[in-house]
Order: sequence, then C-alpha cells, then structure tokens
Amino acid sequence: MTNPPQVSVVIPAYNRAYIVGRAIRSVVAQTFREWELIVVDDGSVDDTERIAQAFGEPRIRYLRHARRRGPSAARNTGIHAARGAYVSFLDSDDEWFEGKLASEVALFESAGERVGLVYTGKMLVDEHERLHMVRMPRVEGRVHGELLEWDFIGSCSRVSVRKSVLDSVGGFDETLDLCEDWDLWLRVAKVTQVGCVRETLVKRHLGSDQVSGSLRAICAGKVRLVERHSRDMSPRVLGNHLGTLAILLGNYDRQRAWRMALEGLKLHWFQPGVFAALTASLLGRGPYRFLFSKWSRRWHGLYIGRAAI
Repeated sequence: MTNPPQVSVVIPAYNRAYIVGRAIRSVVAQTFREWELIVVDDGSVDDTERIAQAFGEPRIRYLRHARRRGPSAARNTGIHAARGAYVSFLDSDDEWFEGKLASEVALFESAGERVGLVYTGKMLVDEHERLHMVRMPRVEGRVHGELLEWDFIGSCSRVSVRKSVLDSVGGFDETLDLCEDWDLWLRVAKVTQVGCVRETLVKRHLGSDQVSGSLRAICAGKVRLVERHSRDMSPRVLGNHLGTLAILLGNYDRQRAWRMALEGLKLHWFQPGVFAALTASLLGRGPYRFLFSKWSRRWHGLYIGRAAI
C-alpha cells in the first residue's frame, strides 16, 4: 500500500495456527476498508506463519519474534510498526463483527481529538458457542477514577486507541504478565477521554489455554497493578482491591489472605464479602474453593470461576 491506512489492527499470536485464521477473517470482512493488519508471531513453533500468509491479502503484514517475549511485547511490536492514525487490538482467539471498525472510526471522527480510546460491547461464548454473557459499555468521558475501581474496559479485543496517545504513554508494560491491559487503559485515561460504542461488536471465546485461567496469575497480576496505581486510589478503592485479593488468596494461601483482608478492612471496613470469605476460610480449603467457585460464577461470569489454582 502506498497510502497509510486509517486503522492498524494488531493481532499477537503464539502457536495459534488452529485458530488465528478466524480472527484474521473477521478483519478482512470489515465494512470499513482502510485498514492494515499486523500479525505479530511471538516465536511460534507451529504453522501460524503459514496461516497468516495464506490469505494473499496485501494489507496483511506478518512480523515475527525470534523467541517468545509475551503478548505485551508482541502488541508493542505491532504498535511500533503501525502506520494508521488508530490502532485496534484483536486477540488471536477472538473475532469481530463486520461493523466494528466503521463504528469506532465514526466515533473518533465525530468526537475529535478529545477522545483517545474507544471500546465496544462484547459477547462471551464457550467452546461450544453457547452464549454466557453480553457486556455493553456505559462509562465514557473522563473515566480515570472509575477505572481505578474496576476494569470496565477489559479485553484488548474491544479497544481502539489513537496512535499518538499510545506513543505518548509508552504502550504496554512488558514486565506485567497479567493486568497489562488494565494498566495501559489507566495510563491512557489519565491523558485523554474515553468513548464507547454501545453495540455488541466483539465475540470473545472462552478457552482453556488462556493465561488468565490461573488464580495465582490473576492474583500476582492484580497485586502489581494495585501497587503501581495505589497512589491514585482513595482509601475506599484501595481497601476494596485488597479485600478482593484476600478473597482470591483464600483459595490457596489462607494466612496471606487474612493479612490482606485486615489491611483492606482498615482502609474500608464495610466489605461484607470479605467477612464472609474469612468465615468460609475456617472450613478448610476444599469447602472454601467450592463456595468461591459458586460465588464467582454468579458475580464474575466464567473467568474466575473456571480458574485453576
């Protein structure tokens, strides 16, 4: 292509030959046509390269890491190579509906420079294509305070960001193995406004091989996220995060869970869930794990409820 595209789509992939084609097809099918797709192979040892190059589409670029460096590094490689004014992220196991890019670009252009990040609605399906959740975005504007409380933006597949904003905040933190997306959204929301498209435009596939399927990884990622942004948090928000971490830790480290819970309750005492979790932990790990799974599936969908220790 001689003229720069308006949107650069970045797909990080590691040993995803069996599934990445679906994600690529969903980009090729977009009604908005001024895009380039950058597939960043993070050191795969399967046929990911062959699948990515088999489309014969000149707008698809394939880049490869010599060794595995992690999804944050792969996304940053894509950001650095991007030529578009906007960068859209798509995980290799997810897919878009055909109007996603058109709706996002229209919002960017109508809002002007004041909006630097746009996110959309998503649906979550399991391995059998059964629908388990639809999440529609509602929060927009100056959202840094709300984002400190919880990551309502979520997965990268829902998000497009102005390239200039990504350059100014430094992209993804490659030292974070989890919560790296939340960390980036927080840094972006400090310098720009966030817009949302109230349409379900992303299909998220709940797989068994996701990094986020480990409770220990979830805890480790959130601990680092909270440590990094705690100075911006009110006592109530920080206390709530520590309380949530205590509930997670109760699955495998009761002593640390109690210490974390007490620290969180000192900052914000009204956390009924934490008191319930402390009581349940006295029953032992097996009963606690059972009750935790029931609670998390009810309130947090399938992500945490399915997570193994």
